[in-house]
Amino acid sequence: MEDKIKETEARINMYGFLSRLFIEEIDEDTLRKIKENPDILDMFPKTKEWEDFHKKDLKKLIDEDLNVDFTTIFLINVYPYQSVFMHDEGYINPTVTNPALMFYQEHGYSIDLTETRALAPDHIAVEFEFMMTVAKDELEALNQGNIQEANRLRNIQKKFIEEHLGQWAPVYLLSARDIAETPFYYDVCDLALDFILSDYEYLSEDMI
Repeated sequence: MEDKIKETEARINMYGFLSRLFIEEIDEDTLRKIKENPDILDMFPKTKEWEDFHKKDLKKLIDEDLNVDFTTIFLINVYPYQSVFMHDEGYINPTVTNPALMFYQEHGYSIDLTETRALAPDHIAVEFEFMMTVAKDELEALNQGNIQEANRLRNIQKKFIEEHLGQWAPVYLLSARDIAETPFYYDVCDLALDFILSDYEYLSEDMI
């Protein structure tokens, strides 16, 4: 049980971290934490070898390189919304008919977009946040020794990857990664891709 608790805590942290990286441009504090924490930096192998990352002032790196790349990838070329990738029309669906929103509500969750820059509930950062939220509830159930509830919540997460996140995010992330001009955002896309695939494998293991 203790191992499951630690694994769930790690999953919560990763989903929260990924949500932050995709919802808006990187800030100095977050970038500094990545740079100064060897364990986190190891998750960014190309960034780790990037000369400008070590030589440039962080604010200058953000203003001159990272913000430009974020805008080019996520705001101009490949919109990070499930509705854009899953429908031939390629439009963002902010309405109550959005399938991701319907999934959230069906399972008793709500999403407040007013506190984010997302235009619809199927933005990749919002979907990461949803996974984080359900994992937090799973953690609470584990801490209370409620195995049945923990397994129910694991099934919700697994189902969400099967029906939503896993249906479009891998293809999206590969496309975004190919457009990335900085090692940092290449690594961000690669990290997210690897984590989604590994987390689905983890959730597909036998229940607790």
